[in-house]
Amino acid sequence: MPIRSVVRSSRAALRSAAVVTATLTAAALWAAASPASAVKGGGPATTDARPYAMMIELDGGPFCGGTLVTPTKVLTAGHCVENAGDVSALRVIGGRTKVDSTGGTVRKVASYQLDSRYSMPGYAYDAAVLTLDHPMPYRTIPVAGPKDAKLVVDGRKATVFGWGRTGPGETATRLKQATLILSPVADCRPYTDTDTDPAAMLCGMPRPGTTDSICPGDSGGPLVSGGKVIGIVSSGNKYCDEQFPVSVFVRVDSVAADLGLRTS
Repeated sequence: MPIRSVVRSSRAALRSAAVVTATLTAAALWAAASPASAVKGGGPATTDARPYAMMIELDGGPFCGGTLVTPTKVLTAGHCVENAGDVSALRVIGGRTKVDSTGGTVRKVASYQLDSRYSMPGYAYDAAVLTLDHPMPYRTIPVAGPKDAKLVVDGRKATVFGWGRTGPGETATRLKQATLILSPVADCRPYTDTDTDPAAMLCGMPRPGTTDSICPGDSGGPLVSGGKVIGIVSSGNKYCDEQFPVSVFVRVDSVAADLGLRTS
């Protein structure tokens, strides 16, 4: 095997092992120790203020996040679909801020579509759309497209939302948010590498003085800037600690056309 292939294979192994994915099943998330409030650092958010933020549940617990882009379409990560096994077992929940609440609206998944170029978590095109069996009664968010380049420039702030872990061994009790600084994809190593395409992926770094980042369980959730969804949580801070507090996203404008989504 050529040396370059070996290097790419080892990188792929690292990324696959390190990716923040839904392979941490709902059971594993619930088995963690002390309760906490999701997303590492940041602060609380509500589905009243962010009605497009969808919790994707499997086996009775949070599994991934998603974004309501039409009343019946939820944008999420490709690996969330792949790792679910039986996609019909997923439940999409809107309007539920707190994990232990019974409020909100629950929908089944009628069908799904993976980006045709998807290969593995943490790489380009890690995206999918879930089609719900009935519409959600919540406000959607516009999808960023080719005309929204200003929303993804390095140095711009963007906000991520999720119900994932909040620290090592800490499960989520509610929706949280964190404001990140968009940065060159190389800054998100070891979850990116020299082959990472900045036209397909985004790197979110914590603001100075913080270690805010995504964590396991946030996969598929929205990264928002300028009132549009610009990114999908794909990989990053595997251990939810301060060693590598970086967040890696699929650029929505790189997958929207393949997934049949209308951009604004």
